[in-house]
Amino acid sequence: MLNREIYQLDPQQNRLENNGVAEVKDDQSAQALKTLRYELQTFVCDGEYQAGLDKILSAYLRNLGSQHEQPGVWISGFFGSGKSHLAKMLRALWTNQPFSDGVSARDIADLPQEVKDHLKELSNAANRHGGLHAASGTLGSGANNNVRLALLNIVFKSAGLPEQYHQARFVLWLKKQGIFDQVKAKVEAEGDSWGDELEDLYVSRSIARALLDIDSTLGGDVKEVRQLLREQYPNLQDVTNQQMVDAIYDALAAQGQFPLTLVVLDEVQQYVGSDTDKAHQVQEVVETCCKHSIFQNKLLFVATGQSALSGMPNLQRLLGRFQIPIQLSDTDVESVIRKVILQKKASVKPQLEQVLKSHLGEISRQLRGTKIEHHQDDEKVMLADYPLLPVRRRFWERVLRIVDTTGTVSQLRNQLKVIHEAAQATADLPLGHVVPADFIYNQIAVNLLQTGVISKEIAETIGRLSAGDTDEKLKSRILGLVLLIGKLPSDPTADCGVRATADMLADLLIDDLNNGKDSIRTRVPKQLQALSDEGLVMPMQTSIGTEYRLQTQESAQWYDTLRQEEADLRGNMQRIENIRVDLLHKELRRQVAQVRLTQGKCNEPRQVIPCFDSELPKDTKEKVYAWVQDEIGLGITEKSFLADARSCHSGDPTIFVFVPGRNRSELTNAILAEHAAQATLEKRGIPNTDAGKDARSAMETRYRDAQKQVQALLREIFDGVQVLQAGGNEVDGNTIADRVEAAAKASLIRLYRDFDAADHPGWGKVYDRASKEGGQNALEALSYSGDAEQQPVCAAIKRYIGVSKKGNEIREHFLAAPYGWPQDAIDGGLAILMATGILIAYDNRNNPVTATTLDRKQITQTSFKPERITIRPVDLIKIRGVLSSSGIDCQPGEEASKLPFLAEKGRELAKRAGGEAPLPKTPDSRIFDELARHSGNAQLKHVLDEQDSIKQAVKDWADIAQRIEARRSDWALLKNLLDLSRGLSFHAAIQTEVDAIVSHRSLLDDPNPVSGLVQQLVNKLRDAIQFHVQAYQDRYAECLAQLQADSHWQQLSEQEKNDILGKRKLLTLAQPVLNDAEAIIDSLNDVSLEQWTDRTESLASKFDSARMEAVQLLQPKLQRINLPRKTFETESDVDTWLAEVKQQILDKLNDGPVTF
Repeated sequence: MLNREIYQLDPQQNRLENNGVAEVKDDQSAQALKTLRYELQTFVCDGEYQAGLDKILSAYLRNLGSQHEQPGVWISGFFGSGKSHLAKMLRALWTNQPFSDGVSARDIADLPQEVKDHLKELSNAANRHGGLHAASGTLGSGANNNVRLALLNIVFKSAGLPEQYHQARFVLWLKKQGIFDQVKAKVEAEGDSWGDELEDLYVSRSIARALLDIDSTLGGDVKEVRQLLREQYPNLQDVTNQQMVDAIYDALAAQGQFPLTLVVLDEVQQYVGSDTDKAHQVQEVVETCCKHSIFQNKLLFVATGQSALSGMPNLQRLLGRFQIPIQLSDTDVESVIRKVILQKKASVKPQLEQVLKSHLGEISRQLRGTKIEHHQDDEKVMLADYPLLPVRRRFWERVLRIVDTTGTVSQLRNQLKVIHEAAQATADLPLGHVVPADFIYNQIAVNLLQTGVISKEIAETIGRLSAGDTDEKLKSRILGLVLLIGKLPSDPTADCGVRATADMLADLLIDDLNNGKDSIRTRVPKQLQALSDEGLVMPMQTSIGTEYRLQTQESAQWYDTLRQEEADLRGNMQRIENIRVDLLHKELRRQVAQVRLTQGKCNEPRQVIPCFDSELPKDTKEKVYAWVQDEIGLGITEKSFLADARSCHSGDPTIFVFVPGRNRSELTNAILAEHAAQATLEKRGIPNTDAGKDARSAMETRYRDAQKQVQALLREIFDGVQVLQAGGNEVDGNTIADRVEAAAKASLIRLYRDFDAADHPGWGKVYDRASKEGGQNALEALSYSGDAEQQPVCAAIKRYIGVSKKGNEIREHFLAAPYGWPQDAIDGGLAILMATGILIAYDNRNNPVTATTLDRKQITQTSFKPERITIRPVDLIKIRGVLSSSGIDCQPGEEASKLPFLAEKGRELAKRAGGEAPLPKTPDSRIFDELARHSGNAQLKHVLDEQDSIKQAVKDWADIAQRIEARRSDWALLKNLLDLSRGLSFHAAIQTEVDAIVSHRSLLDDPNPVSGLVQQLVNKLRDAIQFHVQAYQDRYAECLAQLQADSHWQQLSEQEKNDILGKRKLLTLAQPVLNDAEAIIDSLNDVSLEQWTDRTESLASKFDSARMEAVQLLQPKLQRINLPRKTFETESDVDTWLAEVKQQILDKLNDGPVTF
């Protein structure tokens, strides 16, 4: 049986009518309809295609007639996943596209029942709502990237109208007037093409004549009609949203009903790109159409793009418009291929299944060990994919992802074409012949050459060998595969593990499962050797064996450099040894760094320090060391290592780590290979030629393979690492980090013997309470109720302090072995001892520090001493009395913590009780400064000794501060009024009095020295303002009287007079408010006395301007002349000037009346 006999459609006779290309556009030509019919016949409506149609149609029908607008649809998927194909099928099924033989789209397509039901319901709704209509196209195909005009182009074309806006509007007008057929017939009767004449609308004689013949009122001649068309239907570069909506409705509505309309916008993402303006325009246009009431919720937009809307920031703004996502996947493409091209006859499936099952061993061994090797799920699709094996399909996908830089071959359209041609190539071969992996090379070779992925030299070599004998053909196929494999990425994240070894090349070249498998596996190594001898491929020893790369002149140069670097490294083995040691140390440091060590209930963090020296540091009794001993590097045997560990005291915290000397030569060779490849890459740099890039890629692969081998050998070494505690006890664990961590926990107990005394998580709360609330109840956070001095941590701290210690000494002592206490415990102990009066403290400037002012950041610089002053309970009562009389609330036990507030309040009252003149001098606040300098019990005793003075000072200063605040506003008012009186006759006398108040600091004198001066200034400034206002009013009355006496003015209406005066703000007289000092200040700030003078002087010119406007209203031709300026010295000068003026007037009189 031949392969062609197993298909439902013989690949030799089955043609791809559309070559796999689906174009979404409104094309009703015979060829376009033939292609559409083929696409409908082969439409695979399952998977996401079925789900997509169901989701689109059900949502549209559900929202039709409701108050909700129709949500848009966004069809996305990888490049070539069939987005346009689905959109095109939706468009054809929506309108039920008819064909010439009477069959329609829904009859041809094989559709699920659910989709058929939705389409039937859609047609029923269309009978009630004005029919069905669909428009489709791409926005970028016209209208100069204007979205509104581009959408109208698509709609107009779907309605059989010209695509251009002005031409379409003209045709719509003709149809509305009922004269379209007549005009078109007359134009064609003259022998002109209707389409061509529409293109030349503004200059078309035949259209103009036809219009004149039908309606002579449109113009007197052809020229006038053409001018009318140009004015009525201009060629617009943009339209408004409303014009767009009106045009869509006019183009599609019939008998006042808008049809159920689908608009498909293909490749919207490609159109929008990264342009935010385009994205906004698309959003605006779709939103306008969807929300407009004229469309009655009947308009549906469907758009396509490669990415989901949420996947790109610039597309996210469209999320609100396109709320129905349809995401297509690889599975959908595979379903299409299996049904359209590879679908098998049911009768031959058992026989084909038997063939595949009998060769399952061979199939499953191909590319074993790679990421694309055979897996059990392949057996479910193997029959459907035959003659393409699943492993080879995945190989093709990996290759195409890298070498198909244009993205064309990986599209659905071209996948269909490639698979179709693969089926044709194997059609006349017996069952069991499969598509070899190198078939893809011939399909993409031209594209690879055009895009620069391969060089012309390589392409010609492969082509020349393919035309030769059997061996040369195999060489050609091998070279093609070596080339493609060489392009695959080899970095760890993307490496699929496929290499151009003899075994893997044979796996991919086998094309006959029945016969020839062994022959291929025998011939491939021989031909690889022949190719190597001919200098066409280059063998390279890697961790997986001999790998082959295409050899060019550049790759040979790279290989020579590699050999030179290897020779240099072999001559310097000490460098290799140093690298080996660095690798070991780096990994061990990493393992030790993974140890997250804490001690006790308070989870105090601890550290394990790795040590690689030949001897332990001197501070081994103070820290936990992991002492690493390298068998090769230090020349230590396992026996001597064990002896050293066992000879140490069992209380020693040191951890012993032994690194065995296994894999020495293998690791040396692997390190040499890695660094030689790295040096070659650095020395050769980044090449510019394709051959150079291929050579670099091969060297990068070699470098990464050597890296992997180094890491694998290191893992074997680290698997043998031993971890012991001092005394010889070996520690078990899954990893080095686990073992070191277990050993370190035991070492901590050995190192910090006195840690338990301070092991409580509540010490942080002790510090907080002592620094905020005092020392009465702070130790309750530890569940301790005894005296602070007796608490173990506090007692140990007090003992260590002795006469005096600095904070840094205290911390260092108790942080170190054998204590290892948490810093919270040390700081909390100090704070509680200070809060209870047991300790006193001073900062680095010898200023006293209390528990409430103790800053943890400054503890190291703070000195601590035992307290020697005693305060009795009766004294504390008196101190609380002082605080209370000062307005500071104090509960028992809070005395010490409240005294800083007393000191601050006293200082603040002193500042408020005096200041710059005219205020009294600031009182002496030394009593409170002294209080602030003390701390602890000394501070309490200072308040006790000075209690009467403190009480009196607080009382007196508070009274003075209150009086100052009351007089401050009067003084500010006086200063403001005095500033406004500058330049007036009375200013100097009052300024003298003000200066006296300042010099004598007498602001608080009784009676108030300020109020009388304020009243004087108010009265005198009021008189001055009123004087200027009266002068203004007198001049206003005088000018108004002159104007009213003017004969021209008297001829005007009251409205005209008011308009003229209003323009000059002469209708009302300004009357300022002068009730009090604030009103006078506001009045002078608005209009100063100087400004009143300017206003008065400007009245004459304003009234004269009003008179001139009145004259011009009555005598529009009135001319105004400017009298010449001149100095008169004699009577003759006067006569000359009068003659000149007379002549000037006479020259103007002929043109109208004259005024000055």
